[in-house]
Amino acid sequence: MRFHRSLATVGTLLALASVSACGGLPSAGSSQEAGELLKSTLGCESIDIASPREVQQVRAMGLTGVNGGGECEDPAGGDGDVDFLTVEDMEAFQTAVKGDEDEQDDLMVGDDFAVDPSSDDQRRSLLDAGLLFLNCTPNFTAPEGSTSEDGAVEGCTTTDYAEDLD
Repeated sequence: MRFHRSLATVGTLLALASVSACGGLPSAGSSQEAGELLKSTLGCESIDIASPREVQQVRAMGLTGVNGGGECEDPAGGDGDVDFLTVEDMEAFQTAVKGDEDEQDDLMVGDDFAVDPSSDDQRRSLLDAGLLFLNCTPNFTAPEGSTSEDGAVEGCTTTDYAEDLD
């Protein structure tokens, strides 16, 4: 399972926790439901749910608030597998990952889960499904015409804008 290799990346994506601060974001409720949402949105061939041991490894990395996750395997388009985490406490989760600046603009969030897409096509599909990017860049302001809302933690924003989205 690629999940072990992806824990660091997934950790970053946990910053997505700010989602709970925004209304109207998709909610999963469980790892299985998050996986099904990704399967229908991205056309994954299968969903590999993280074991309790793998979830504990994520928590051991200091990512509090996480209660599950997994991987969307072989999504349509061949753009690479997509890791996801379910989050039971978005504020705790976002606080834990706020300092990790790697790939934050690639992290996308729903109300109670975070996703680390592998391509711009996946990112666009997830935006269409209602997920948003988490941005914790100091003094970030979304450009005119983009939407943004305060995250669960001061200094983080959820937005439909990503600077490097082609």
